[in-house]
Amino acid sequence: MRTISTRRAGQLGDAARNVLESLLGRTVGDEEHITVMAHPPQPPLTEDDRRTAAQALAQNLDTLASRARHIPEQEMEALIDEAMEHVRPRRP
Repeated sequence: MRTISTRRAGQLGDAARNVLESLLGRTVGDEEHITVMAHPPQPPLTEDDRRTAAQALAQNLDTLASRARHIPEQEMEALIDEAMEHVRPRRP
């Protein structure tokens, strides 16, 4: 059974807040929301499960690649660069 709890940091007692700040490695503001989720461990994947997942991923990537074959390589590179810049802006 999964359990999820969300609270504002200002609602937490001192002990709970100290533990969270220790885990996060920083001070938590009173208005910040803290979410904690606990769930039972999942059984490890079998080798067959991993192989099936890898095959499904490869098929999905092949499908995506076939849909993009009409895009010129330079345009594709520019699109990838733009996406990367959006996700991870370069630092000055």
